[in-house]
Amino acid sequence: MPLVNVHMATGRTPEQKRALMDAITDAMEEHIGAPRESVRVWITEMAPTDFMAGGELLADKQARLAREAAASRADAADDTYPVPGQ
Repeated sequence: MPLVNVHMATGRTPEQKRALMDAITDAMEEHIGAPRESVRVWITEMAPTDFMAGGELLADKQARLAREAAASRADAADDTYPVPGQ
């Protein structure tokens, strides 16, 4: 009986989680020949403040990436109307 535990941050919809678990079940059946009825898949969710990688909390990383994306969009908007002679 294959047991698959997926650890991930909160924030996915029930539909996304179901699709993920369906795909994992399909993969276990296809690639290792496990009967679908024997495959067990569950998701363990964690808050972004409860996970750290490379010394950075996931919550902090998400905030940093959002700031960087906003700054990039602002830079792109500034380039939309170039000043003549630049």
